[in-house]
Amino acid sequence: MAVKDKSLFSLSWPLVVTFGIGMAIPMLDSWFLSKRSVEAAAGVGALLPVIGTLFMAIQAFAQAGASIASQFLGGDRPRHAQVTQTLVITGSVVIGLAMGVMLWFSAPAIVALMGLSGEPADAAVKFLLTISPAIVFRALQGTLTSLVATHGHTIWNLFANIIALVVNATLNFIFLEGYFGTPPFMQGVYGVAIATGISWAISAMVLWIVVVYSLEHKTKLKDIKKGYFLLLSDWLRIGVPAAIEPVSFQLFQVFVMALFVRLGDVSTAARVFAGVFAMFAVVSSVGLASGNQILVAHLVGNKDFDKADKRLHQSLVWSSSSAFAVAIIVALCGNLLLSFYTDAPDILHLGCLLLWCDVALQPFKAANIVITNALRAAGDSAFPAVYGTISMWTLGLGTTMFLCYGAELGAVGLWLGMASDEFYRSIVNYIRWRKGKWKSKGVIK
Repeated sequence: MAVKDKSLFSLSWPLVVTFGIGMAIPMLDSWFLSKRSVEAAAGVGALLPVIGTLFMAIQAFAQAGASIASQFLGGDRPRHAQVTQTLVITGSVVIGLAMGVMLWFSAPAIVALMGLSGEPADAAVKFLLTISPAIVFRALQGTLTSLVATHGHTIWNLFANIIALVVNATLNFIFLEGYFGTPPFMQGVYGVAIATGISWAISAMVLWIVVVYSLEHKTKLKDIKKGYFLLLSDWLRIGVPAAIEPVSFQLFQVFVMALFVRLGDVSTAARVFAGVFAMFAVVSSVGLASGNQILVAHLVGNKDFDKADKRLHQSLVWSSSSAFAVAIIVALCGNLLLSFYTDAPDILHLGCLLLWCDVALQPFKAANIVITNALRAAGDSAFPAVYGTISMWTLGLGTTMFLCYGAELGAVGLWLGMASDEFYRSIVNYIRWRKGKWKSKGVIK
């Protein structure tokens, strides 16, 4: 069956579980580390928006390239898809190496800008310095995941991520407990970072085997040159704007995280721990949005715009409703979930409040992810990037600051401010989709 004729559910459910496992890895890191030191866990957890910024940039370029390949596959141009894949894989390795080097040299400055000090700051610097050489494997993992999903083989992504989770959990346990002669310096932050890096590398190798043997992809030097001249302009046209909006979003999260840090250790810990469980609702949204993105790209390549519009609305209903339901369940179980990390009453109380605020955030966040991904899949990535960035740092930031300081809601105000930002962007992006300008933005003219 052609990918464009598959159901949203058949493509998306492995992606939902895959992204869930991806979210579980940093959760495991925080959990294992919190057994040694809550302060160290909070310091490493505070870095998630920073690391997320790098991953979002890498993933945006990967998904842009995968969308181009999808359009060629939907338009029955397999040779063009093959060249696109080679260009994207090569580019991801270069980007991953560059970002790893950048992270290595800027680690102390990043931690200082976050406002961290003492044990949290020390843990954060150690984590960044240790994880930076492995960023190239994370870049390759993200790219190969997108390309495998483009061909509709999303079950292989699930398999590779299960392996990564098992490796990460096993190594964390071995390192932190000091088994098999683990040196003392690895029984803490260094061990957690090394375990994560190794899990990325193994997952990337598994996915590479899938790409070579299951998708029968052959990386040829002449394809890199051919792709550079024929496809680089389209990749940059879609990829650069696609990277701007999520990077801007992650930088906005870094800024908001810094505001949490300035509110004190209780707010920081509550934000980090509540944020881990708030990601449960995001998992279904991202999975459904990614499945929809694959379908939309194939349908746009086939010029079946009416069906692409139908797929978008189907995904929109399912993602927003599922995110809302999951957010309510998480909020109801908030005290139980947060107790896995801490038993401090003040952190538990504030963390539960933040999870209830997240119920207002998740439906709009889900809608925004689905619509933005669909626009990018169709090649219309500039609008959500430009409007999203402007809205985020004007309406979103203004509302956040007002609720935190003007209304004196503190940490609760910061979380509700993030919800308002998702609301503003989802409404305008939906209007953009309804106008239909995305129909003329594909790579196949």
